[in-house]
Amino acid sequence: MRRSLIAVIALSTVAGSAFSQTEYNLKHESTEFVQGFGRVDGILFGGMSGIDYDPQSKFWYTVSKDAGESAPVRFFAMDIRFDEYGHLNFTSDEVQLLNHPDGTLIEAGTHTPSSVRIIPPDPIGDEPYLVWTSEGVLKDGNKAGVFEMCTGASFMDGFEIAEYTDFVPDAGGPRVDMAYESIALLPNMEIIAGFEQALVQDGPIAKTGSGTTYARLLHLDYFKANQIGEMAYPLEEPDADEGEGAVRSLVDLVAVDEGTLLAIENIEVPATGRIRDVTTELYLVELGGATDIMGTESLANLVAGTDFVPVTKTFLGDNESMGELRRVPFRGMTFGPMFEDGRASIILISDNDCDQYQNTYIALLSIENIQPRRPFVKEGGRAYEARDIDSVQATPERFRIIREQKKKAGEETPQLGSG
Repeated sequence: MRRSLIAVIALSTVAGSAFSQTEYNLKHESTEFVQGFGRVDGILFGGMSGIDYDPQSKFWYTVSKDAGESAPVRFFAMDIRFDEYGHLNFTSDEVQLLNHPDGTLIEAGTHTPSSVRIIPPDPIGDEPYLVWTSEGVLKDGNKAGVFEMCTGASFMDGFEIAEYTDFVPDAGGPRVDMAYESIALLPNMEIIAGFEQALVQDGPIAKTGSGTTYARLLHLDYFKANQIGEMAYPLEEPDADEGEGAVRSLVDLVAVDEGTLLAIENIEVPATGRIRDVTTELYLVELGGATDIMGTESLANLVAGTDFVPVTKTFLGDNESMGELRRVPFRGMTFGPMFEDGRASIILISDNDCDQYQNTYIALLSIENIQPRRPFVKEGGRAYEARDIDSVQATPERFRIIREQKKKAGEETPQLGSG
């Protein structure tokens, strides 16, 4: 098993060093789209809920939340590029279907994927492993959880997590379709997995009149595949001007360094038709100083600031302040390569509910005074070290070789690309 074969080295924490300046100037650069009927190898590209980039191998992967209604549970390999002016383009010509170890497809209605992170492949040209979250299909008794798979599409195994986070109908655990929604891979190879909303025993969902509620962030050890801590993430009730019935949700997390995350929240009014009107907000999240609430089965009678200290959030921007970002449900987020001038890039991807009449949007943002870090395979392999993301953009070697082989064989490589 992968975890038992690779050792992790001690990493220096840089939390706080990147945040001495308060002006981040978060800006929307450009947005491109895939039409709702777009397909890769005949498989529908839609319902996107997570995206990630590995700066060492140059792999990009995105995942669909489709539990098997439109096509098998699937991850898409991407090739995303942008220039110094913020012009964005992308392609995809490879889809990975989720299998059992014996090669048979995972049954429909078993998993609802929600977020994905790439484990840097060792050696570099090898197939990457993915860690991902699933909201399960709770109403049918299929558990939510955090899982790992190889991109040969073999289903692997789950992480050991506290039992009080399990779904108990009308009594405890996550609500249906509001379970594990986000996952961040820290530069030290630890993982933070977040629930979309408060657990039933912790409080109500974050909606108008709810006050502030708290979603849980689980701290996981990648190598041991178990839980090592837990924190509370505040979800404030939506402003009244968002409209009646508006709900705020934590939809993705990505690591900046070992102590800081970038979070994306959606504020959505229940749709009356096909079109979803969603406010997107981004926050910096500082983990340092937060109380470890692992083992605390309920937060309902506890007072934040007295009985526990939640993580700290700093507002960075929303649709209007970023520069007219589309009001669609952007559910997935990752850092991409740095801009040449030192700005960090952020890629967002939207969820079109697998509706072939709605586009999937991919947006490019830029932000100043942040230097994201990721785990890299150490020279010689079998260990990881933290490094800054650089500005180099390239196609993964495996993709290049496969495309050249197909070209020599006279085979077409149909690509889904930006609209």
